[in-house]
Amino acid sequence: MSRIFITLLLTAGALLQIALKPWGVFGALELPILTGLMICIALHTEQSQIFYAAVLAGLLHDAFCPAPLGLSIPFYIALASAVNWIRDEVFGDLPATYILLGAAATVLETLYYAFVFTLSGLRPVSPLMLLMRLAGGLLAGATIVPLISLLVLKLRTMTLRNRRRFI
Repeated sequence: MSRIFITLLLTAGALLQIALKPWGVFGALELPILTGLMICIALHTEQSQIFYAAVLAGLLHDAFCPAPLGLSIPFYIALASAVNWIRDEVFGDLPATYILLGAAATVLETLYYAFVFTLSGLRPVSPLMLLMRLAGGLLAGATIVPLISLLVLKLRTMTLRNRRRFI
């Protein structure tokens, strides 16, 4: 994937994540759109592009949420590195891969933010709220991430096909 394609994907994903209403049932959990995009990018791009994508995703996420700027960058770098590290061991085109990776990544993201917010004193997290957000993250990651990856892979094949036609 090119940097332009990655930038457009992540910008559109951030805007969509803002536009969609958070799940109130699960403690106002936002949908893991940027997380799903990072998983798909990490599975289908070169390692040189992954760091760029992770930093951009972290900046976009922090720009549109109440967290301090730069807080999400370590999470997205760790997620992209871990997914890229195992990409030769998993099947990158199967929905089951995205279901498992999406559920695991969303749960880890929820734990990451709960840990950071509790340690920094920005927002205390009660155990019941954390449990609700973890359950919501498990469901959201298992449903949203495969849909996002399917859309990204379709867009990628469409753009590759169009590029070949004009060459």
